[in-house]
Amino acid sequence: MLSKGQILVRGFRLSDLEGVRDLIKRTIYVCYNGFYLKEVVDYFDMYHWDGNILKVVRDGYIAIVEIQGKIVGTGSVIGDVILRVFVDPAYQKQGLGRMIMNELEMRAAANGVKVVQLRALANARKFYESLGYLTVAKGLVEVDNDRYLEYYKMEKNLE
Repeated sequence: MLSKGQILVRGFRLSDLEGVRDLIKRTIYVCYNGFYLKEVVDYFDMYHWDGNILKVVRDGYIAIVEIQGKIVGTGSVIGDVILRVFVDPAYQKQGLGRMIMNELEMRAAANGVKVVQLRALANARKFYESLGYLTVAKGLVEVDNDRYLEYYKMEKNLE
């Protein structure tokens, strides 16, 4: 188990771009393959390219979780929307996702946000519910080959 002294939560630096992209892609392939159709995995792979990551840097905040100089977790917030929360598969179930969410919620609250929202996939829905998020709607995104990805729009009151 990790001790808090080993874990650094900080903001994104431009030098983190490759590490964040690699973490996201590795997590997608390990955690989504076998759970989602190939078209869904490919959709996520294409969505998390450098330009989309840098857009969040411009418009919001990216949290980085680092252990011994290695990026093992990340998450983003733009206004009242939390997105792109990923923890390296080797470090999951150790509280890092909870740390990322706390950081993002604190950032949003500090900017006057009263209610945050996110889109959760089926494999992450219980995690967000454990943090107090409520499902307010279901949605579909067309990914490719007439395939769709179902997600849950979730919200949490920060007051």
